[in-house]
Amino acid sequence: MKAHIVATILLSSLLFGFVDTEFDSSINKELNLEQKHIPCGKQTFSSDIVSAFKKESNLNQYSPSQLYLSKEWIVVLNVPYCNNHLSNLLTNSVKVNKEILPKVGNAIDTVFKRIKIENVFNFFITADNNQANASCSLMSSASRPDIVLTSRLIELLSLEELQFVIGHEVAHYVYQHALYPNHNNVEDNNLKLNILNLSRAAEISADRIGFLACASLEDSLRANFKLASGLSDKHFNFKPSIYLDQLRDLEDLGKSSSELWSTHPSFLIRMQSLIWFSMTKEYHEFFDSKKKGTYNLAEIDKKLDSKIKKVTGDELEKSNTDIYERALIWGSLDIYLSDKKFSKTEQDEFAKRFGEKAKKAISLLKVSNARDMLDKKIDSSFAEAAQLLKTDKNKLANELKEVGKETGGDKMKKLKIIGKLLNILGIKKPVSF
Repeated sequence: MKAHIVATILLSSLLFGFVDTEFDSSINKELNLEQKHIPCGKQTFSSDIVSAFKKESNLNQYSPSQLYLSKEWIVVLNVPYCNNHLSNLLTNSVKVNKEILPKVGNAIDTVFKRIKIENVFNFFITADNNQANASCSLMSSASRPDIVLTSRLIELLSLEELQFVIGHEVAHYVYQHALYPNHNNVEDNNLKLNILNLSRAAEISADRIGFLACASLEDSLRANFKLASGLSDKHFNFKPSIYLDQLRDLEDLGKSSSELWSTHPSFLIRMQSLIWFSMTKEYHEFFDSKKKGTYNLAEIDKKLDSKIKKVTGDELEKSNTDIYERALIWGSLDIYLSDKKFSKTEQDEFAKRFGEKAKKAISLLKVSNARDMLDKKIDSSFAEAAQLLKTDKNKLANELKEVGKETGGDKMKKLKIIGKLLNILGIKKPVSF
């Protein structure tokens, strides 16, 4: 049951998901990769995140150092991954073991016992008296990924609060958040904003696992407060409700471009999210609580989305909606014209379905080069729609199928057109209705 709850929490990331996780688990069994020492190259994943995942069993074209196995995933790196990261950690940091760092070691053990996940990690503490920070090198060429904790973090947090941070970093690895696209690698602003939204969702998911890892709402909130303020216990009386008054002040200011373009939600949002999560049935099921919870995760995610939009504004939502609607209307018109006819009855149906926006599309058909112009509209609108989130693209695909079912004409011709449109979206599954 607990493992199921941990998996369910991934919803807050996959609701905005780009990454298709339906991979062939048999590939792992077919590969026997030799570990070789190689010179270091640029440490990066494939710039096209989709192409980084391979289903085919014949991967001989890649060197062993370019291939990374994670459960049922095959990830192909652009160039061989470098061992320098692990080498530098061993040289310049302290590897955690219970002989020399018993308290930290025990805290780590407790985390993995609580969340029922195998400890496959190296933990290091590095000297940094300025930054209270933690990171996870998710794709180390070593067999064990590395989680690095700064000395300032260790000094600032209690062991219980530290468990929150450790659980958060473990979650990033388990959910493979590092494989999400990098907003710095794309030029399209709408796609950038979608990727950043995805990144913020990933932080919320990781926070929830951190919460389960430390098993205390108070400690989870205190950890966030300390990371936001940089203050130790001796400098404050912890009153979350008073601190969260800042969130209302932030909302009153309206849209914040800094929040819209941030990879992380504000600590205010994250703390509010944790409070709501503590009210869910999934949370109480995880701890076998007698309480049933007031909400489920879907309801909390909806509340959270609304809260975030008060701070970031609705620019992204409007942009996605416009792109979605353009693709739907031009794709639908293509389906209506599958038989190269557009009767008065069909025009009326089209107008009823799409309202005012249908008039522009219908008027286009009256010009001499209508088909060429229509093809350009379809190509451009679906090229934009290909950058939407997976959930939106799947919704668009279903709406196009409904249009196909409800319109007249040859079924096979309509299916061919829909298949073409879905292919542009990156949806390569067979089409039927």
